[in-house]
Amino acid sequence: MKLKNLELEATALMSEVIFGHGFAHYGYFPDGVPEVLSAEAMGRAQQAYFEKLVQVIPDGVTSILDVGSGTGANARALIARGFDVTCVSPSVQMNEMARAKLPTGTGVHDALFEAFESDARFDICLFAESFHYIDLEAALAQVNRYATRGMVMFDYFRRPGFAHGDGTRGTHQAFLEAVAAQGAFRIVSDEDMTDAITPTFVIHESIKNDKVAPFITRFRAEIGREYPWRAWLMEKMLGRALDKLNRRTDRAEKFAREHEYRLVVLERV
Repeated sequence: MKLKNLELEATALMSEVIFGHGFAHYGYFPDGVPEVLSAEAMGRAQQAYFEKLVQVIPDGVTSILDVGSGTGANARALIARGFDVTCVSPSVQMNEMARAKLPTGTGVHDALFEAFESDARFDICLFAESFHYIDLEAALAQVNRYATRGMVMFDYFRRPGFAHGDGTRGTHQAFLEAVAAQGAFRIVSDEDMTDAITPTFVIHESIKNDKVAPFITRFRAEIGREYPWRAWLMEKMLGRALDKLNRRTDRAEKFAREHEYRLVVLERV
């Protein structure tokens, strides 16, 4: 989990430095893979993801519990739209980044959602690529406890045959069955966004394979020529990781094959 946190922090840092918004989520590409595969296209798609998320927040919602709030980029953008946002995340490091960018007084809680305790209640619980980390039944129980109106989730499920057996990263069908069994909420909308999300990985792979990997190859060769002992030490410590970076993958196809990404809105019965 710490490695995943580091990856999310790096994504958010790049987003913050290049585009100023600091989003750590995937991009939303309603028109499919863009003609130019670039970090700029990724930044626009991350903003489009946020706009799509805001679009489905029910009318009249004012207070939001942002679950798995990361570095606070979504919370900051939601607050700018007039929402009252409270954040909860188990990552102390990312929460510190969130506190630095959010308005003074914004609640940021260091806790797993399953263990979150508060006297406050919120109109909705919001999950933007965080629901799949949480045990399904525990998550729905906490939503029932803290959300007076419902829940919005923009996240992925595992396809049948690829689900984890630990209660997280489950299937869409398991989610539907758990919602029905709980009986506290009904599904208002449930859209399959997989095709609009997978271009994220096409861009990631293009940047890695066509930009980063060639640079790393040249860098290793130059270090080897100029500083052979340093090169030997670097290869000893990082060689396998650098080899992996140079390896081409089918990540976009694999994601679509193993996952379905959905935008789901629940309202209290």
